[in-house]
Amino acid sequence: MKLDPRQVKSKEKLHEAYLSLLIEGHDQLTIQQVCQKAAVTRPTFYKLYKDIQELRKDIINQLLTELKEALTIQNIMPLSEIPKEDMPENLILFFEHVQKNHIAYETLLIYQTDALLTNGIQEILKGYVKDGIYISETRPYLLDVNEQLIIAYVAGAYLESMRWWITTNYAISPIDMAKTLIELSINGPYIKRLS
Repeated sequence: MKLDPRQVKSKEKLHEAYLSLLIEGHDQLTIQQVCQKAAVTRPTFYKLYKDIQELRKDIINQLLTELKEALTIQNIMPLSEIPKEDMPENLILFFEHVQKNHIAYETLLIYQTDALLTNGIQEILKGYVKDGIYISETRPYLLDVNEQLIIAYVAGAYLESMRWWITTNYAISPIDMAKTLIELSINGPYIKRLS
């Protein structure tokens, strides 16, 4: 359903109000609280959502949709053909997306961890890692371990790196985060490989 500009604005206000109330420490949010905080009427709320859970899911789905778009590999080609400066482009977009939506991520990933968001991020990261393995020339050199385990391991490391970045108040730039994760993914945490 296509929303008119007023409805889009109302949705934005409701999203902001929901997150703001969570930050303030409210656990069981009511429609009245959210509407009051957003300066939106209850009838407007009910035109957009049937209840608080639907509002929550809409916020999370919007975040996950944008996150997936940021991490979607557009030009699939072998790593050797990708210019060095273009390699972490998707990860840069990923971290820029997180920074742009920092209030939502700080609230739903750190302050009041929401399993729906966390699991959604994990699945998107697994898809990204899987795609990365399939387009790289390093696939034949993977450890002789179940590939699903490798994908889960790397996706988990990316998610924890994302949490670390948020809790350090974005200590390093999205570009440096992306480059560091690529480096860690390829070489591990060591300056040079052990023989």
